[in-house]
Amino acid sequence: MRPILTPKRIADDQFEIAVKTPALAQALARAVRSMDLAEDVVAGLDRVCIRFQPSRARDVERSLAQGLNEPFTVPEPGDLIDIHIRYGGEHGPDLDQICQSLSLSVDAFINMHTGREHTVEMIGFTPGFSYISGLPGGVRIPRLTQPRSRVAAGSVGISADFSGLYALAGPGGWPLIGRTEDTLFDASSDTPFRLSPGQRIKFRAI
Repeated sequence: MRPILTPKRIADDQFEIAVKTPALAQALARAVRSMDLAEDVVAGLDRVCIRFQPSRARDVERSLAQGLNEPFTVPEPGDLIDIHIRYGGEHGPDLDQICQSLSLSVDAFINMHTGREHTVEMIGFTPGFSYISGLPGGVRIPRLTQPRSRVAAGSVGISADFSGLYALAGPGGWPLIGRTEDTLFDASSDTPFRLSPGQRIKFRAI
């Protein structure tokens, strides 16, 4: 594909490129990393940020202008994997309130969440935290007004129109609907985090 992309200078040491989809952001970030231009390349949901040495600004801009006219491929969706969740109770303390706000029973919410295919769009916020699309239109849940100081590893939250998976314990402001005991982080592995952008997910209730 040949996307029409324009770098925008947002700081002395940064360019930003807006894109239409998270998948395109990931593909673009991989392409820019392969150019070996930048100190860091970060893919978001709808943009890619490129940080470089200010002294190289003109070279980076010239190389980007040339490189962005070259074709690059958005990969096919990854393998479908199952994530098993215990919904509600101590594992998902915000589930009842979420269901009330959506005028759904708990069973109806769980059926909605498990009855769809979801996709990891990006990793961010904390190491291994997965932003996962796939909720139906109209489900937009605000973040907590008072974030929790510690959220257990494996916790599953929803915010806006994303599900979120906490691979590691840490602070967080996403309303929690459940928790998985599936391994999301393995420090002994060459690829310690199980999830990566592009992977397809099916949530299973246990």
